[in-house]
Amino acid sequence: MSFLIPDILSSFLGSSRSHHESNGQIAFDCPVCSEEGGHMGGDGKGNLEVNYIDGVYNCWKCSGTHGTHGTIGKLIYRHGSKDNMRDYLLVKPDYAYLQSERDNKEVAEIIVTLPEGYKRLSDCNSFQWKYGEVMAYLKKRGITKEMIDYYNIGYTTEGTHHDRIIIPSYDKNGTLNYYIARAWSKYAKPKYLNPDAEKMGLIFNEEKLNLDATIFLVEGVFDHIVIPNSIPLLGKLVSDTLWLTLQSARANIVIVLDADAIEDAKALYLKLNSGNLRGRVIICEIPNNNDPSTIFEKLGANGIQKLLRNWCITPSESKL
Repeated sequence: MSFLIPDILSSFLGSSRSHHESNGQIAFDCPVCSEEGGHMGGDGKGNLEVNYIDGVYNCWKCSGTHGTHGTIGKLIYRHGSKDNMRDYLLVKPDYAYLQSERDNKEVAEIIVTLPEGYKRLSDCNSFQWKYGEVMAYLKKRGITKEMIDYYNIGYTTEGTHHDRIIIPSYDKNGTLNYYIARAWSKYAKPKYLNPDAEKMGLIFNEEKLNLDATIFLVEGVFDHIVIPNSIPLLGKLVSDTLWLTLQSARANIVIVLDADAIEDAKALYLKLNSGNLRGRVIICEIPNNNDPSTIFEKLGANGIQKLLRNWCITPSESKL
């Protein structure tokens, strides 16, 4: 039903400047360029081109400076409405699935290996160099031996990633696809030193994900460690790959972003609360400028349980 997509696009981008139905190519005035030029009704140049067969868009003028390129879903997320997104998700063709497959293939082509000198903490002891420093840091954050074993946490004192805690990620087949390298010294710069692999096309620790249980979306890996069956977004966005995976979930999705990111949480809610997930997405509002990892550090597992029990709001209560 891709032939319906031009009407959805026109409802928030205005009249098209050109339209080639044979290849699904349609042009509009770019909303970003038009706004910058003071032309709120469009600048008449038609720089924004959308291919609704491939499911992508690009502005030939400001793509490089303003990031005005990507999937049609991204275009609607940035410039359309909730109704536009709902209508689009009802009619979009299978290219979203094909795009996710291409994303996964591109990620897989980048072979990720653990940093030089990586050692699993579970295989180490107090006689090894800097082991005590690593364990002191993790203990301060409330990380237990069981968590260290379960998440395969290690460290290295060698090479470019020296003096960093390593938290690996494995895909659904158990293959390493990413890792987080976090310095344990507060004076080290940069704090994180992660691989060059594209992170938007992967689901961190997908092998541990249970689609039959409530799934929690968190920002960082240390939040992920302290909330079971969680997915760290490594930021505040949901990729198309993750969106498609979550559509297969058979329980609720709870968004647990940091306290200062409530507007980002609401944007995620709007993106996720559709299709198979409609009515099953919940926002957890974290109080007092906290995040899950600091709550766990201060109050332990009981603090996390209280957070998730008392601070989750239903979609109707979120006033979106």
